[in-house]
Amino acid sequence: MDAQIAKYYLENYLTNQVTNPKLHQEIQIIDKEFKNLPLGRESLKLLSEKTSVDFATLYFGNKLLNKKENDSVQEQFLSNLKNIEEVKLPSNKDDFLIIMVPGLDYIDVGHLTGADLKAPIAILRDKGLNVEFVPIHPMGSVSANAADIVNVIKKNQDKKIIVAGPSSAGAAIHLALGKLLDKKELKSVRAWLNLGGILNGSPLVDWIDSGMTVPIYAIVRWFKDWEKETFESMKTKASQVRFKTLDVPKHIFILNYLGLSLSGDISDFGMDKYKILRELGPNDALTLLPDAIAPNSSTVLAPKSDHFFGEDPLIGKKALALLYTIFDNIH
Repeated sequence: MDAQIAKYYLENYLTNQVTNPKLHQEIQIIDKEFKNLPLGRESLKLLSEKTSVDFATLYFGNKLLNKKENDSVQEQFLSNLKNIEEVKLPSNKDDFLIIMVPGLDYIDVGHLTGADLKAPIAILRDKGLNVEFVPIHPMGSVSANAADIVNVIKKNQDKKIIVAGPSSAGAAIHLALGKLLDKKELKSVRAWLNLGGILNGSPLVDWIDSGMTVPIYAIVRWFKDWEKETFESMKTKASQVRFKTLDVPKHIFILNYLGLSLSGDISDFGMDKYKILRELGPNDALTLLPDAIAPNSSTVLAPKSDHFFGEDPLIGKKALALLYTIFDNIH
């Protein structure tokens, strides 16, 4: 961990073991200051500066788990994962369609990032579930990808739909469900599985398109024929503006799966990105943790996982356990 206070908070304070009275009291004072604040990007940045990024990450995770709706889904998920071979799918599973939307650049680097969803799709299909992969443009903008999602949902109105997707797909799904589809078209959608979606954008995209990195970014974008609009749609400011306009109907159950890595658990693929974002507070190596949580949702935490779920050898089974958890909550 990055600081003694973070280590003490996890190993002693949360279990009420007073082995260091001075540090214990310091955390009590901090908790009194922050416990009633909305834990968004600003307050978590301030908490990180007062303590450490790992402490702020743990504090945020604990506050999430203290919410009843999150504690219950966390227990359900862990139970489903532990008993993955025994858990039964609902008898009407054939009525459901799992729409899987890949993340950014899924063709070239999806095997590293998990954006291609190959492992989850394989295990879901092996269980006999109906799965439809949405072949969005690998470098498409949020609005372009959302349009593709809308088309797939409109074509499957006879099914009970669960939509799932990681990273940039999360923002596109949010736009599709929260604005582009009308109430009648949304009746078929039962749930949204948000796998670390960059719903409020990525500060990393902001960083790439600023300062000394701008010329390099421009050259790479030209060489790879990437559309500027793709990255503009994932910047923080544009994403926050879009986020405020979206309203997903309450009948759609939303489950977030949020990577909660400490500084010593970041994947090899994510480490350089995590270091860039550390000064902004708790992050998953691509976005800030509170920015990946959808409104009116429940959250399952993934300790020792960052944004790049492809690094997790159990991500296929975990995806199935998450789906079981969704079924637990929509029946």
